[in-house]
Amino acid sequence: MKGVVAGMVFCVVTIVLAAANRVSAVDHPIRLGKYRQLFVDDYIIAEMRGVKRVIHKAKRHPANPLLVPEHPWEGVDLYVYGSVLYVENEKLFKMWYTSWGVNGMWGCYATSADGIHWKKPELGLVEFMGAKANNIIDFKGWNYQGVIHSPDDPDPNRRYKALSRRRGAFSADGLIWRVSGESRDIPGDIEGDNVIPNCYDELSGRYIAFPKVVRQSGKHLRRSVSVAFSKDFLQWTKAETILVPDARDDERSLQRTTALRDRVMFFEQDTSLRVAQFYGMCGFPYEGMYLGLLWVLDISGWKPGYKKIAGIGGEDGPNQIELVSSRDLHRWNRVADRELVIPVGAKDSWEAGMIYTVNRPIIVGDQIWIYYGGMGHTHGHPMYQEVTEAVGIKSGIGLATLRLDGWVSIDAGKGEGLLTTKPLRISGKRLVINAECDDDGYVAVEVLDVDGKPVDGFTPSGGDRFTGDSVRHVVKWEDNPNIASLNGKDVRLRFYINSARLYSFGIKP
Repeated sequence: MKGVVAGMVFCVVTIVLAAANRVSAVDHPIRLGKYRQLFVDDYIIAEMRGVKRVIHKAKRHPANPLLVPEHPWEGVDLYVYGSVLYVENEKLFKMWYTSWGVNGMWGCYATSADGIHWKKPELGLVEFMGAKANNIIDFKGWNYQGVIHSPDDPDPNRRYKALSRRRGAFSADGLIWRVSGESRDIPGDIEGDNVIPNCYDELSGRYIAFPKVVRQSGKHLRRSVSVAFSKDFLQWTKAETILVPDARDDERSLQRTTALRDRVMFFEQDTSLRVAQFYGMCGFPYEGMYLGLLWVLDISGWKPGYKKIAGIGGEDGPNQIELVSSRDLHRWNRVADRELVIPVGAKDSWEAGMIYTVNRPIIVGDQIWIYYGGMGHTHGHPMYQEVTEAVGIKSGIGLATLRLDGWVSIDAGKGEGLLTTKPLRISGKRLVINAECDDDGYVAVEVLDVDGKPVDGFTPSGGDRFTGDSVRHVVKWEDNPNIASLNGKDVRLRFYINSARLYSFGIKP
């Protein structure tokens, strides 16, 4: 009987949830302000018919790799386990990157006028093999995963910020760093100090960090992701676990390790051991919400001499990048069934085995730029234990790009599909869409009241049918060149999509 009752309760809950997603009136409309609305989750979506959510893989820049090991201190692994910033008043891109080899691990610095062609300046700060003619920065114990530029900080010596292990470090120029005596470790059960991506959150006016933790999931310990917060980059909240691999991640992991069998060092035949890990995550604010570049390590096997226990050590496998999203930094959404946004490159390439990203992308014109480090080998390469110069190892730093808001689109093939939003509170004059149409495709927009009835003067028959490719097309209707008459009102938008991709929309003054 208990099972029947539980089943009835489940059905009732399912019906209620389904009803909530239909086009019907609700009490709390979503206020549209200065931010564009993306479709990475269902936050703004009430109904979808004949369309699907598609994640877009970032495109490799044709000049890749932009940087490769050239000098003795750069060893064999050169990657951006760090940051790239564009400093507006200097009109300069700045990169903090990592090098590793027989002579140790070093933090290095490069600059570029265009973000493509990079220089490695002789800084004269750190002695290497008897000379200071190198681009090594003065920063001991740095975890290389987040340089923050705060040009308005009243203390000129704190205008660059980064973590030295778990503590805040500061610099006037981003080159010479010192740990503050007021700084305290990020509290919590954090697994090591080498993976703590961080950035400044403009939405809440605080700093956010994403320390790596180890948590139990299923039969395995897993590298997982936590979050911590700080108002001053000195004192931090306790790390809170936010992302742990689950059964669906393991399914994906098994698919990926099987597909990449030709490049992993060690391969486990027992498929129950080929599971997923989250090596790290770079989270950042984007258009009023949060996105994250999740570093997914798919375990293919173990190096000899290690116990076959995920999360303990010795694991081999590729590391690739997924997209995740959040509205509050605590609850995270797995986007588009965990498809990759930056997969590894072709076999035998400089990026065939592992990908790591900068702490946050840069918006350049109408593009999203994501700098990333690539390695031609997988995680279990024996050189990390042997500490010898590995012959034939390839690595470098590359650039991958997306169109503005181009993370995810709502796609329709031939035959019209539609997407209807939840109730929205309009404040502005122009409705702007980011869309891309095939030769015979289009996107049209209809305005509905909260009950789903068309609003006079805002129907597709009287509006323009967008047929091009634009990141900011202004929608107009025959009787209404803008939506000023809807200011302060609660409405829904219905998008009709045919052989096209809708990336985002927004309201402008």
